[in-house]
This record gives sequence, C-alpha cells and structure tokens, in this order.
Amino acid sequence: MIRNEAEVRAQKVAELRAIGIEPYPSESYQRTHTTEQVRDRFSQPENTLQDGETDPQALPINLCGRITSFRSSGSICFIDLTDTTGKLQLKIEKKLVQGEPPYLNFKQIQKLLDLGDFIGVQGIGCRTNRGELSLQVEKLQVISKATIPFPDSYYGVGDPEICRRNREMDMAGNPTSLPRYMMRSRIIQSIRTYLNNSDFYEIETPVLQAIYGGAAARPFTTHHNALDVDLFLRIAPELFLKRAICGGFERVYELGRVFRNEGIDSTHNPEFTTIEVYQAYADYFQIMGVIENVVLYAIDQVLGGKTEIEYQGQIINLAPQYDHSAKYPSLTGNHWQVKTMVEAVRDQTGLDFDNLDLGDAIAKVEQLGINLSKLETQSLGYVLYAVFDKLVESTLIQPTFIIDFPVEISPLAKAHRSKKGFVERFELFINGTEYANGFSELNDPQEQRLRFEEQIAQRAAGDDEAHPMDEDFIQALSLGMPNCAGWGMGVDRLVMLLTNTQSIRDAIMFPTMRPH
Repeated sequence: MIRNEAEVRAQKVAELRAIGIEPYPSESYQRTHTTEQVRDRFSQPENTLQDGETDPQALPINLCGRITSFRSSGSICFIDLTDTTGKLQLKIEKKLVQGEPPYLNFKQIQKLLDLGDFIGVQGIGCRTNRGELSLQVEKLQVISKATIPFPDSYYGVGDPEICRRNREMDMAGNPTSLPRYMMRSRIIQSIRTYLNNSDFYEIETPVLQAIYGGAAARPFTTHHNALDVDLFLRIAPELFLKRAICGGFERVYELGRVFRNEGIDSTHNPEFTTIEVYQAYADYFQIMGVIENVVLYAIDQVLGGKTEIEYQGQIINLAPQYDHSAKYPSLTGNHWQVKTMVEAVRDQTGLDFDNLDLGDAIAKVEQLGINLSKLETQSLGYVLYAVFDKLVESTLIQPTFIIDFPVEISPLAKAHRSKKGFVERFELFINGTEYANGFSELNDPQEQRLRFEEQIAQRAAGDDEAHPMDEDFIQALSLGMPNCAGWGMGVDRLVMLLTNTQSIRDAIMFPTMRPH
C-alpha cells in the first residue's frame, strides 16, 4: 500500500516515541550561538579554518533551528540548519555522532528526520574538504517533528494564494518572505522610537465606536448584545486623538489597526495598520516636517540611511532636496517636493482652476475625456479634485506633498488662511500612490458643525462615504482645542515601499482572504 508523505511522517513520530524519544519535548533548548554568530566567529583572522580543518580550540557550539536541506551518502550526511539569522551546514559522520536518548544515532538521523523538522545540535566548527564552513555534529536531538510536507528548498512556495492563506509556509519556504516581515517589525519599532524620543505620547482609542469618523470610508458594523446597540469598527482614531488634545495633551499618536469596508486590490486591504500623529500649537507645514523625519528615521534604521531605492523597477529618491523657504517661510531647510493641488493639475493638464468658473471647468474637463458624476459637478472644488484624482495622482513618482485641498472633501481641516474655498491640508504621494494625509486641524466648533451638516447633505446626494455628525466631538471642540496639526500614514504602504513589495497583501502577514 502506497502511503502519502503525511502518513509516513506520522509513522516516524510513533517510531521516535517507541525508542524513547519524545518528538515534542517540553524542556527548553539552550543554544550558545546563532548560525550568524558561528559564521562571524570563523570569519575572524585568528579563527580562520583551512579546508578540511576542525576548530583547534574545540569550542563546543549548540545550535537549534529548522532542517531546510538534507543530503545523505553512506556514512556521512549533510543538513542545512536554518534559524532567523541565516543557515549553516551540519556535517554528520556515523563514527562521531552520539546516539543515546534523547539524542539520535546516525541510523535514526537518516531514517527519522525530514525537511521542516526543528532540531538542536552540539558540535565543533569545521570546514569541509570543499571549503564549506560547517558544524561537526556530536549530538542531535529532535525539538519538533514536522508532519506535513515541507516546501521545496529550491522552488519554495510559488502560488501567491497559498502564500497569503498559509503565511507560515511562505515564510518557511521562501527566502525573501521572513526577512520582509522582520523588516516590517523594525519599521514599526523605528516609528515608535522616533515619536517617543520627540516627546509624543502613545495613547489608545476605542476600536468599537458608536459613531465612526475621521475618514471618508464605509465602516464594518457589529452588534453589542448586552447594550443591544450596533457599533462600528473604527475607520480612523482621529477624532478621539484630537479629543485628547482638547483634554490637555500636546503631542499624541496611535499606531494600530483600522477597518474599512472597501474593496481589495494591490494597495487596499479591509484591515490595515496606520499611524496618526497630532501636535498642538503647530500648523500643516510644521507637521509635514514630522512625517518626513519619521520616514527618514525608519529608512536610516532599516536601510542604513540609503535614500535612493528601487521600487518595482522605478528609482525613487527619498532624500529631501527642495528649498521651499522663499515661498513657504515655515518650511526651513530642504524638504520633499511641495505643490498646491491647483499647481499640480495645471502642470499636468494645462487647466488653471484659479481662472475657471464651474461651467467652464466642467466643459474643459469633459474635453479631456473625464466623465464627471453628478456629485463631482456640484462645485468647482469637486471638479478640481476629480481631475487630480484621475489624471495627476498617478504621475507623482518622486515624494511630493500636494497641499491646499478643496474644502468640500476636507470636513475636518481648517480653512486656508488666504485662499477661499480651500483648506490647509496635504497628502504625500510616492510612486503615484497616497502615503499620508494631514492638515491644520479645524478647531472652531461652530464651523465644524457646519462642515458635518454639509457632509450629511452630501450623503443624501449619494456619497455613502460622507462623514456623519459627531456631537461628542463638537462638544470636545467647544471645551477648547489649541491650534493643532496632524497626519496619518498607512504603515503597510511604507512597508511595501521599503521592502519592494508589489501588493499590500504581501506586506501584511495575514491579509483578509475570501474563505475557502
């Protein structure tokens, strides 16, 4: 009877137990080195080994990790042992390996071990006759027996669907996957480190909210049985963070998950990670400098300060290299490119919205082949944004701040200090994709109420992502909020950029997937 590999591996579990070896021992394994530390040790001039030589100091080394390659020939076999720092070859000779339980003898190693098994080994450093740095194994024990087939060591896991549904298999079998998620963790750590060192307080806001807000998005709805009320998973932490500013905090941030009931594509996942930052007594120019510093600090930590990167074949220079101080005195020093939305549209299409009325704008935009919806034809601001969204955004490859947005699409931003119909808002674009959104925060409670009422009217006109009324937030503003600026950034998109990952579903370790 032919058995499948899972059955064969299950039988090996039984055989290990039959000879007195527990394949899932409870005891911890005390390793002395990682594979990287072994390579570092024998790269030092005083510890250099010649081909065929064993460490003359006979320093005992304990390693543990996963078997990712297994080659056997007669009285010798070679195993590639992989841990989070890399891999190292194990050289196992029948005459040298000790085999009393809990250790395996040579025959048991050959018969009962498989790719994917976790093992612990003790031995001394050596270099094979072919020059490969290795560990000459004296003792080997099983730490955990893998009971399903392990990905091929050469081809890995090629099906993206399998990789996303079974990320553990992807990380175990594909050499670029685990380092990507390790870098993600370091990016998140670096964001927190920079903000903590800059006197920002990390606070936590509700994930379940009676009124969703802080962004233009459709929420997920759930029901609380004890209270017998419908609640929403937050689409943004913004309003609660600003309520903290009203209460007396001056610098706050939150890094965590938000949920938006939207489609799934290469840059959108319904559940994703954001960072939102708010600073009292600042305006949108000052807070733009904070987001630059956060991104550049992350680059320094994970890429060693390298500011020119390749993303999906496109060279992107993340070094600040534009002096905007003549036009914007608040922006001292070098920064990324800054353009108003009107300037960006004029540069790309030739349409100057500073000199167009609504009728002319609609006619000229339709000549460009854009079919405007009923909502988009309501005002000049909506038309401007429609042109930017459809024709300009995708052309912004190098880091660019687009500033001064129409008030119609910015219900939480402060009115522009000198441009009627606009607000002091910016969005950061890299490689044609939005990475961050920020503005000088609206702190006039009466104006905020009017903005919310306008959003309610937009919802009635068909905009199902319009912002709802939030009386609690208006009350907080009525208590008083100092002038304040804030920004939010999609952390997953930053991970994509710095790891050269095409899809957000591969920047998120466990993305949202349709159930089988």
